[in-house]
Amino acid sequence: MSMDEANRNENLDPVAAIRSNWGWFVLLGIALMIAGAIAIILPALSAIAAERILGTVLCLGGLVQVIQASKVANWLGFAWHLLLGLFATIGGALIYIDSLFAVVAITILISAIFAILGVSQIAFALKVRRMAAWHWFLVSGGIALVVSALLLMKLPYSHSFTPATIAGISLLFTGWAYVAIALASKETTR
Repeated sequence: MSMDEANRNENLDPVAAIRSNWGWFVLLGIALMIAGAIAIILPALSAIAAERILGTVLCLGGLVQVIQASKVANWLGFAWHLLLGLFATIGGALIYIDSLFAVVAITILISAIFAILGVSQIAFALKVRRMAAWHWFLVSGGIALVVSALLLMKLPYSHSFTPATIAGISLLFTGWAYVAIALASKETTR
């Protein structure tokens, strides 16, 4: 096997991509955990609309994911990472900008975003299942699907229990999944 073939195979391997860019995955995870914490705490502490906070958090998290995706541009999972980042950014912008949307439409949009994130996280977990912390993406994807279902069920929301609070929990788990898999990949390179 030539050196070019070895490099090409490594670029297609998600495990190798995570190992070689583990720091960027940790940064993405931390950004998502901070975004999740903000989505949980801020609506409970202020009169700022939960949809505005969630829209902002999704935009910022999506932008960080797009930037992080550029660091693994040669990897086959690049397109998946980039699309998730773009989808979160666009969805967050739509949630934030269009305050004339009916509450039902916003809830359905947020639910769709988390359903897609959940399915893609589960698919990613199955792709990297030979890594030590792969199960965190499986858990994170499951939580995102539960969040999607809860949002569609229109649970009675109070000021301290909002769609942003529910979504924040999912973002915390997604961030932790990125940190866990990045740190596990770093340990295997030693």
